[in-house]
Amino acid sequence: MQTIERNGTDLNNQQRREILLGQHAHLRETIQVAQKAARNVLTNRGPAGALQAVVVALQDELLAHLAEEERLLEPILARVDAWGPVRAGLLRAEHAHQRAILSVLTGPTAWPVATLVASRTLALCDDLLTDMEFEERELMNESLLRDDLILLDASDS
Repeated sequence: MQTIERNGTDLNNQQRREILLGQHAHLRETIQVAQKAARNVLTNRGPAGALQAVVVALQDELLAHLAEEERLLEPILARVDAWGPVRAGLLRAEHAHQRAILSVLTGPTAWPVATLVASRTLALCDDLLTDMEFEERELMNESLLRDDLILLDASDS
């Protein structure tokens, strides 16, 4: 996954959206690979080592994405409207949860219980897909992250 080197302050909201949506698209591909590897372990058609490699790759990609999302999206969300602080809080809470799950799934004590890791990997993948859909709908939509100063649904009376 490609990250940008700039500090993000020189990007407009459309550029922020494009970067993060592109990362979501790539994450969906990585999630599919992780789901397949987890299912293979659960059906005895694949080695635990393959799942371990995929989970570590998912962790690397997801952690980079979470950092980018926090850098590019959180400051905008916090001030976009009255609900901004709530949106930013939800983003931080979900990211903390995802980091904690990944830490357990990639920790040294996880791999003697590959079937448990496989089951939890499938659950994490489902959670990630749901979270990305939520973010795209509620946190990154074009009407929320506008670059102009037009107020939607406002009247002049």
